[in-house]
Amino acid sequence: MNRQLETSPVQVLVVDDHALFVESLQARFEQDGRFRVVGTAADGRAAVKLARAHDAAVVLMDLSMPGLDGLAATRRLRALDPAPCVIALSAHLDRLSREAAEEAGADAFVSKSSAFDELAETILRVCGREAA
Repeated sequence: MNRQLETSPVQVLVVDDHALFVESLQARFEQDGRFRVVGTAADGRAAVKLARAHDAAVVLMDLSMPGLDGLAATRRLRALDPAPCVIALSAHLDRLSREAAEEAGADAFVSKSSAFDELAETILRVCGREAA
């Protein structure tokens, strides 16, 4: 679902319990006018709260976090109306991790070892926007 105008930046929420990873993603997004980080969270509960408050179009969701993990948070996000797109981020590339993310409702799965351009293209694809 695309709740934002095609010309406006995609509103992204970054959810990961590793601060350096989050800060690095934020810095990359700030350099790319197609995206705007509307918030960051270090756990699933905060992610759901922030996604509601900021009407995030896309949530980049780490799967392995303390407390409410990324799979449970993804299920809660998918129940929102309107629901944001969720892209699962993980260092675990095994089939079971991918299947678990898909079953929880993630729109896509991206490895944390992927290049930023691959992540950006995935965000645009799940939002129904053409990669520029």
